[in-house]
Amino acid sequence: MKIRKYDLILGLLIIAEIVLCFYVGYSGSNNYLCTTGSSCSFVQNSIYGTLFGIKLAWFGLVSFSIFFILFLIARFKKNIYWAFLLATIIGAVFAVYFISLQIFVLKQICNDCITIDGIMVIMMIIVIFEFVDFRKELKNVAKTVEKEMGKAL
Repeated sequence: MKIRKYDLILGLLIIAEIVLCFYVGYSGSNNYLCTTGSSCSFVQNSIYGTLFGIKLAWFGLVSFSIFFILFLIARFKKNIYWAFLLATIIGAVFAVYFISLQIFVLKQICNDCITIDGIMVIMMIIVIFEFVDFRKELKNVAKTVEKEMGKAL
């Protein structure tokens, strides 16, 4: 299998997301990554910090783990690449929503949360570039096949 230029970057970013979500979920608002002046405790303990009584970091851990599996499958089975692209877009929409909540509703910033959400948005941008390259590659393959078939006739 050919390794694409985006594979390593995306793989590392997804693993970073998994590690960060685990760290935030395990350590809670009392962690060492939260810098002075940020409001990790306020944001993570707000009504927006949990869903069904479960911290959002744990949902993030599960989501990014599934996302990583989908990333690996999409590398081997190109016909399901659309599912990986769709998952990335959905994840980025949630990330922008959570960033907006911090800025406009809570008016407090959690460094850990912004980092996790920011990486998700960056991943979506990378996946869109990858998708554009993938489509170009498919068009080139189609043109080559057409040329070869034209020569064979």
